[in-house]
Amino acid sequence: MRKYINIVLAALVTLTMFSCTKKADVAAIEPKLPAIKLSSFGYQQVGPFIISGNTANTLLINFGATLTNQETGAFKLEILDGTTATSTVIKTINFASWNGYDDTSNPSATPAVIVHTITATPQTTTYPNTSVLAGTILLKLSTMGLTAGKTYSVRATAYNKDGSQSSVFTALSFFKTI
Repeated sequence: MRKYINIVLAALVTLTMFSCTKKADVAAIEPKLPAIKLSSFGYQQVGPFIISGNTANTLLINFGATLTNQETGAFKLEILDGTTATSTVIKTINFASWNGYDDTSNPSATPAVIVHTITATPQTTTYPNTSVLAGTILLKLSTMGLTAGKTYSVRATAYNKDGSQSSVFTALSFFKTI
């Protein structure tokens, strides 16, 4: 008898686990999502980084972001001289959009002057009205006025199209120079 009760209970548990499907209540979830959110920040290169001469490194930063009912706008990257969020900003790099060149680049010049670049690529998502982006920022370290033997932090600020919404992500002790 006990054997049959265990079989019935196991069948009941199995049936309830696999018999229902959950669908997200998008209308209830969407208002709770942030309008814009930087979700990750990092790089895959090996430091410390050389900052001068012919062998100066280029730092390739990867980031992730989501936007809900928003379009991308400007993007700002600040290099902090130190390892805390209150460290002094020594370099600000401004991008007018999430795809293109910083405000010190001049691609129309002869020869073209490209200093820093940003690219944000849309990723697939099942949420309507939500954009998921994977991005890269390419920084020429030799143009940033860095000092050898120091550790720098980075603060990124991503804005929506009209600048009314933003998200800030700070990576402390982000890279070291030699």
